[in-house]
Amino acid sequence: MNIFTPANFIDDTSKESKYFPVYNSKLLHFLKESSVRPATEDEMKWSGLEEKSRHFIGYLDDSPLYAVSVSNEQTMIPDTTFTDLRALFPVMNMRLFEAISRAFQIVNWSDSNKYCGFCGSELHHDERERAMKCHNCHAPLVYPKISPCIITLIHKDKSILLAHNKNFPVNLYSTIAGFIEAGESAEACLMREVKEEVGIEVHNIKYFQSQSWPFPGQLMLGYFAEYKSGEITPDNDEIDDAQWFEVDNLPNTPPPGVSISGDLIQHYLNSLK
Repeated sequence: MNIFTPANFIDDTSKESKYFPVYNSKLLHFLKESSVRPATEDEMKWSGLEEKSRHFIGYLDDSPLYAVSVSNEQTMIPDTTFTDLRALFPVMNMRLFEAISRAFQIVNWSDSNKYCGFCGSELHHDERERAMKCHNCHAPLVYPKISPCIITLIHKDKSILLAHNKNFPVNLYSTIAGFIEAGESAEACLMREVKEEVGIEVHNIKYFQSQSWPFPGQLMLGYFAEYKSGEITPDNDEIDDAQWFEVDNLPNTPPPGVSISGDLIQHYLNSLK
């Protein structure tokens, strides 16, 4: 069923616990399975994986679920390998992706916050909150870092604007996205990012939905926006190509169900039927 319920604390361990081992931003993948799944308690016991940290993140189908940061890539579990998370999108559903996103972000936060930024002393996990604290100087608690971003599908009649980022595969196009800056609203960010990256202006901005995005810790706020004016001019910094595509002749795009970009595109296509 893959119903995930986030939670921060658990009183007792369970033999029914499940685990997502993470190594260098890669997830343990069972190669002969039709979809991504966590490791069981027994598999973890004889996996040969060396744990750096273990974090309870909630419940998956009523079973306690943990994110486990490991220090070695070799495992004794047959037919498994650590795989880049994006490569697993085709065998992952949205509900499971929510759990994995939480696992990756908490592991990254824990691994990258070992010492106090004020006095340099070792940080410790707080007993009451998902936070790190310093016992030496009592600096402010260190919470998982979440970076808010906008992502928008720009439309004009039966065409949508898609862009190719320099870091994308050759024929992969996506919607426009960018980080919200200090003191900026999501809508102001959207208009700025669109102008900076592709040189046009938009209006009639409408909120769609949000998504946690663990690369490494974004909260994506999805919007639709209508073309207003201007000619497409890629910035050639991040974006090397951007075009209007007819809805019945689209290039390769991120898949719906896991990627909010894919969901934006799919929702707009459905609205035209």
